[in-house]
Amino acid sequence: MAQDRYDVAVVGGGATGSATAWALARSGHTVVLVEERTSLAETGFDLVRLGHADPDRTRLALLAHQWWQILEQESGAELLTLTGCVEHGPVEALRPLVETLLVSDIPFEYLTGPEAALRWPWLAFDDRVVVQPVAGVADAGRTILTLQEQAALHGAEIRRGTRAVRVERGDDGVRVHVARAGAADPHAWDQVSTIEAGAVVVTAGPASAGLLGEVVTLPASRAVQDHRSQGTSTESHPRDQGPAFVHRVDAAAHGAARGSLGPDDGYPTDGVRGYHAPDGSLTVVSRTEDLDRVVLDEYVAAWLPGVTLSEQPVPVATRHDGPIVLDRLGRVVVGVGMGVHGVAFAPGTGHVLATLAEDALGFARLYDDPEAFDRAPFALTALVPTA
Repeated sequence: MAQDRYDVAVVGGGATGSATAWALARSGHTVVLVEERTSLAETGFDLVRLGHADPDRTRLALLAHQWWQILEQESGAELLTLTGCVEHGPVEALRPLVETLLVSDIPFEYLTGPEAALRWPWLAFDDRVVVQPVAGVADAGRTILTLQEQAALHGAEIRRGTRAVRVERGDDGVRVHVARAGAADPHAWDQVSTIEAGAVVVTAGPASAGLLGEVVTLPASRAVQDHRSQGTSTESHPRDQGPAFVHRVDAAAHGAARGSLGPDDGYPTDGVRGYHAPDGSLTVVSRTEDLDRVVLDEYVAAWLPGVTLSEQPVPVATRHDGPIVLDRLGRVVVGVGMGVHGVAFAPGTGHVLATLAEDALGFARLYDDPEAFDRAPFALTALVPTA
């Protein structure tokens, strides 16, 4: 039910914003979640794993793993399917990942390419392979819907079809100016109103910069296109038990490892990643500006020998990737830059942003030692006030 003022307004109903609304409502705060779309746009699955080459992203993934478990327990929904994940590439390309896994005490196996090929004959491997057993895929659309449903069960108000226009700081809180589509013309955003709140959390992706132009300057992001080809793997490997896979292509590291031999003529310029969905279907993701089907087919023939791709048109998912910002300036909290990890990190980033919002409201932290949970490292790029 709409009210005059909320503890926190969350702008952006994607994975991060929905997780933030859930975390805040779960803690007893009055929350309104503002989302322009009237229906979920996210479909398909996202790769979730604990270890990343970047230690800070690994910390977020570990935190998210705890809250994934809580979300599934409280909702009764099965959102994560553990399949394991194999990442392969030249030794030097995998070194940052291996070092982070060791420091973070995350379980993994380190194999040679031939050793991995014996285990997964439908894949071909680069020089070295890292296997993470605690990894899998998350149903993106169902995860966001579950987060919003759980937020609503805890009292959050979900306003779909509501566009945030501007965020304004006040003496005792913030004002979020919003517009709703007109009844006669759903494309005409002419019903303007204002939401009053003690604090605001902005997780609106690339639109965040425009909303916060008078408050903070955000780092630039870049558009990343995921081309998701559907396929099948051979019957020699049970499709519903296939691991997710990531090829860390690094031509320089590959050439250096071969010494005077130089790089192989057929070494790819771009790697791919892929995963099996719970129904056994296979998705192969190539992250390039434009999909060259000939190049992709050549890659599949060389590196995915047990995979056959469909000839159907390849859908494109555009995401905006950039420096991760989980930080606040006064009563304005910002969560941007998760990009390709948005769904995977969401339960963790939602918890961090909710705690930052509580800081903005003046709530005491629940930790005896203020340094016991230091959020600063999560702000990989700090907020900069607008001059």
